[in-house]
Amino acid sequence: MKNIWLINQFANTPDLPGHTRQYEIASYLVSRNWNINVFASDFNLSLRYFCKLKKIQLSKYENLNGIHWNWLRVTPYKTNNWKRKLNILSFSIHLFFRLFTLGLISVFKNNKPNIILASSPQLPATFCCLIISKIFKIPFIVEIRDLWPQVLIDMGGMEEKQILIKILRWMEKMIYKHAEYVILLSKGSIDYVKKRGAKNTIWLPNGPNLENFPEQFFEKNEPSNLQTFKVLYSGAHGKANGLQYLIHCAKILAKENIYFTLIGDGPSKNNLKELAKGLNNIEFLDPIPKSEIPNFLLSFDAVLVLLKKVPLFEYGISPNKLYDAYASYKPIIANIPGQINSEIEANHLGITAKPEDPLSLAIAIMKLKDTHPNERKNMGYRARELVENFYSRERISKKYLSVLESVISNNNIKKVNK
Repeated sequence: MKNIWLINQFANTPDLPGHTRQYEIASYLVSRNWNINVFASDFNLSLRYFCKLKKIQLSKYENLNGIHWNWLRVTPYKTNNWKRKLNILSFSIHLFFRLFTLGLISVFKNNKPNIILASSPQLPATFCCLIISKIFKIPFIVEIRDLWPQVLIDMGGMEEKQILIKILRWMEKMIYKHAEYVILLSKGSIDYVKKRGAKNTIWLPNGPNLENFPEQFFEKNEPSNLQTFKVLYSGAHGKANGLQYLIHCAKILAKENIYFTLIGDGPSKNNLKELAKGLNNIEFLDPIPKSEIPNFLLSFDAVLVLLKKVPLFEYGISPNKLYDAYASYKPIIANIPGQINSEIEANHLGITAKPEDPLSLAIAIMKLKDTHPNERKNMGYRARELVENFYSRERISKKYLSVLESVISNNNIKKVNK
């Protein structure tokens, strides 16, 4: 039985809010008789609290439909200050000692994993996985979700000359250089990682599990006509999302028959609530488990996919919420220049707007609201077709399996040739 260690600090199970990519890929591999150990932090990124661990527990093991899931304790934080850096560092340290111990045991029992697969965004834990792979001579694969440290620079908070960025640049170089494969969620990131030493790359984007979005959704998905036009934003409430511009947009549309729902959490949420005081056309809801998202989406007429104006987002982003919206036959309102807006425009999946421009966003929403309900329905249908043809989790998982098998096969050939 093939054995993999799969690491992502922010990996979630369907009963929790947040992305479930690692869970779904692990489930697929388990169904193909692979043995999967997942290592993740129990401190949920959306909720900002521990979900599984009791106060005295450092870790907890769960068998989730055959997946060996390991929840690790980290230091908590509430806002993106020095405590978040400590949170990332604590996970990396805890992970290193956990994998080192398991590595020694696996050598003694002669059952080392076939692959260590580390999924970013943050680089320190991924770098720790690279070190473990070198110590125990295990093939190493990296999955890049966000392009660190480039995103830290493009978001405006850090500069190339800073010592932390230099350290992260070195980690980035080593990771790309020594990875057997670099898996990218955004197609536009391929050139970026190749310029920094990546040898083998493959684009495996985010995508929904279509079993959670059955075709009956289309039958239920009757867009409103004269009733309130309901728009949903689901996801993080942080600096990168630029949701203050959505609040200003809601003010512009305060007298229109348009209602906004924001579901999720993040360091900016309290400030956003304060900014939205006095508005009757907007509400904030707490995060819900990933498994509840499909049914929740049904009651909305359109889905917002919003980010700040950041150069990196034009080519290096793969938003989960976008593909969930595609899967549920929803037209999209997006403000992400580059690949995201271009795809929506080229396939007529919704309306696009300029980033950080409340008026442009308001015009886009009004334009979609005034679009004939049948055409809005057709936008959703085209979005669903796009998911089925390119972005379904089943298709992505099959390609994932091919990559893993090729790495194991190449490693076996190397052993024979020694």
